Amino acid sequence: MNIIEQMLKRYDPQSESELINALKEIFQEITLLGLYRGGFFEKCAFYGGTSLRILYGLERFSEDLDFSLLEKNRYFDIEKYFPSIVSEFEALGIEISLDKKSKSSDTNIESAFLKN
Repeated sequence: MNIIEQMLKRYDPQSESELINALKEIFQEITLLGLYRGGFFEKCAFYGGTSLRILYGLERFSEDLDFSLLEKNRYFDIEKYFPSIVSEFEALGIEISLDKKSKSSDTNIESAFLKN
């Protein structure tokens, strides 16, 4: 049994949609581990609906991971942390890609998408 199968046991999905949601949450947790190992949380805080579910067990589902810089940093670039995320998935035999969304306006918000 691989690590993903072990993690799925926590959820005991009873339908295809429950399985898909469980896998999405597992992928979020793997992403958070990669960010942690890459030093991301020395600069950023995890917040929002997903953090409430993962950290405090609240019954809500959100597909995005929200972060905020601990201090203003105009040189911050989320792409610096992509290799550590990819490495976590590769260690589990899962191939992913990460794409940074281009900004359409001058904003402090950065977005990235994980694709499997």
